[in-house]
Amino acid sequence: MWSGYEEDRERDAERTGAGCPLWCDTDFTKEGSDEFTAAGLVSQMKEEGGEIGFCVLTGGEPFLQADAALIEALHDAGYQVSIETNGTVPIEDAFWSESREQLVPPDWITCSPKLPEEQLQLERFDELKLIVPDYRPSDYKDFAERGIVHGVNGEERRILQVQPEDGPRLEEAKNLAVEIVTKNPDWQVSVQAHKMLGIA
Repeated sequence: MWSGYEEDRERDAERTGAGCPLWCDTDFTKEGSDEFTAAGLVSQMKEEGGEIGFCVLTGGEPFLQADAALIEALHDAGYQVSIETNGTVPIEDAFWSESREQLVPPDWITCSPKLPEEQLQLERFDELKLIVPDYRPSDYKDFAERGIVHGVNGEERRILQVQPEDGPRLEEAKNLAVEIVTKNPDWQVSVQAHKMLGIA
């Protein structure tokens, strides 16, 4: 939803109609970055991560960059692949393999939408995460039904989460998240564990 450059925040918010370019805190590092083939990236991951077998692909929008070849290479190397998307790209558009003539999707899809539900094209997801205060369950009732039902603590349910936005509105966001889950028991509060642990 955002180029990652500070000077583009206003432009991208206006272009997409989404508020997230104004507050997104992702540290993009485009200058001096390297390009990899799928095999080259997996090789680098093995070198850096050793026996770690879990991979998370995240934004910008990974459905615009990752493809079936990357997922296949990661699976062949033994990785379980999770991906976080804003829901604006269909799974089939991103992960259809022409050579195998089949879909090669990631193992777990988390959707954190930044546009109204009528603009979302994601067919299904494993986890829905709404960043409050701007994105609320009442605005995504129909979209939430696309969630895959999973076994969680002995019950079958969709994984629906609200996550307080970090930054100047954190207190407001925390209070709202608690209020939402108190009134809507199908929803849970999620946190940015990496921030709590002081990991970039």
